[in-house]
Amino acid sequence: MEDGHTMIRMYEQKDLQHVIAAHIRIYREEYNYDEGFAAFVKNAVQQFGHAGDHEHEMMWVVELDGRHAGSIGLVRADEHTAQLRWFLLEPGARGQGWGRKLLEQAIRFAEERSYGRIVLWTNEALTDARRLYSSFGFEIVERQTQHLSGQNVNEEKWALRLNRKREGAM
Repeated sequence: MEDGHTMIRMYEQKDLQHVIAAHIRIYREEYNYDEGFAAFVKNAVQQFGHAGDHEHEMMWVVELDGRHAGSIGLVRADEHTAQLRWFLLEPGARGQGWGRKLLEQAIRFAEERSYGRIVLWTNEALTDARRLYSSFGFEIVERQTQHLSGQNVNEEKWALRLNRKREGAM
């Protein structure tokens, strides 16, 4: 997907460090997440970069005017389930439809790989992301409260069954 100097593209190894840094910075600034979250993100992204099954797993990045502006990833949870990860937009890229385009890309990839469903974990403070997930037909299937970064975080597991028509999507 390309529009002048704006595009969604498959990641390159050089993008992984930016994905890590953006998650750490934005979650620290917007949600006061600490070094525990930073280590979690760093380990997960590096593991994907080194050992990911890129036939069945992928990450995409949004570039706006040649600058990294967001990302989304999809990894194999099991033979039938993909997990959405690293979905993030820089503040200046929000509200322009990039989140919807990234999510469409990830869903299309999962359908092409014959996954039966996509799951994701988020928290209830991420209201814009939750609204977007709901518009694609994702539903909350589990809730739990965790003590993370010195605060109680209400986490939610969302799931989307694939290979059926989704209202509001694409």
